[in-house]
Amino acid sequence: MKRLALLVLVGLALAATVGAQGKPPAKVVYTLTTKDVSVGLSAHTSIPLTLGYWKAENLDVEVTTLEGSTAGVQQLAAGNIQFATVGPEVALIAREKGVKVKSFYVVSGVTIFRVVVPRDSAVQSVADLRGKTIGVSAMASGAVPVARALLASGGLDPDKDVKWIAVGTGAPAAVALNGKSVDAMALWGDFQASLENRGLQFREITAPFMKELLGQVVIARDDFLVEHPQVAAAFARGLAKATLFGFSNPEAAVRLHWKMYPQSRPAGTDDAKILKDAIHVFNGRFESQRVDNREDKRWGASSAAQWQRLFTIYKDQKLIQGTIDPNDVFTSSLIDEVNRFDAQAVIRQAREYK
Repeated sequence: MKRLALLVLVGLALAATVGAQGKPPAKVVYTLTTKDVSVGLSAHTSIPLTLGYWKAENLDVEVTTLEGSTAGVQQLAAGNIQFATVGPEVALIAREKGVKVKSFYVVSGVTIFRVVVPRDSAVQSVADLRGKTIGVSAMASGAVPVARALLASGGLDPDKDVKWIAVGTGAPAAVALNGKSVDAMALWGDFQASLENRGLQFREITAPFMKELLGQVVIARDDFLVEHPQVAAAFARGLAKATLFGFSNPEAAVRLHWKMYPQSRPAGTDDAKILKDAIHVFNGRFESQRVDNREDKRWGASSAAQWQRLFTIYKDQKLIQGTIDPNDVFTSSLIDEVNRFDAQAVIRQAREYK
């Protein structure tokens, strides 16, 4: 009887705790579609976790990593994760293949992906890439479909006119470039910055349509967004606050990231140089996330016109067949809720952070 009474008391105490705190936190899994968790990804990892931005939203967020956007879409479709960050072209391709996912938050207003060559390369245009070898972190990388579209825009067949090779990130990629195993790299901003920190110098090979591409987006399954819109909005609000914090105090963002991911801090004793290099990598990703230079300055916003333009570009470049309605690939319904926070309070917190 005493044991029963004790169990009852414990149960009542737990119930009282939950009742005092409200609902238990919603558990979600967020996947970054890269294994290279650089300081450029601090707004998606260390900042919201360390500063409790998601916790304040009553969310219990587990951040995981996968190599490549394709793997992220597969895990999302299977219901193993709730959110993933991918390129918008990946969302379009997935939708066309019948995977019911859509973007609800735009991370980058411009594409983070690009094709670069060493500064002393003879390659000057897309057409000059014919017969060349293009390195990528992995064949499932979101940089691949963008690079394929770029090649097609220059009259090249991405399957026949170039060779693709996966070289990883960091030191292996630098070795491939220095050893001339690859002639060009399809990569993203902070990846490029990390290679520049190793002494490499690049030129971008581009085309006019590249300037019209949205950058990375956060996607979720349609049914999750219908059933849990407040969870999705709260998650994205944490991202927005973390990004604003990072812009307001890059050094604090870098140091917070090193604390959570000590392996991301380069080895060495020259703290000033290490910090300078880290901020270079940080800016390589964060610059694409600015909202003050966008037509719609709300965090995460995009328009039907932007998605229609993407749809047209990718259809013209044969990246998609064009059998879907681009309006089905995104929603702006949560954006006002995402932006419902005190931006000045976040800026003050960042500037005063020690």
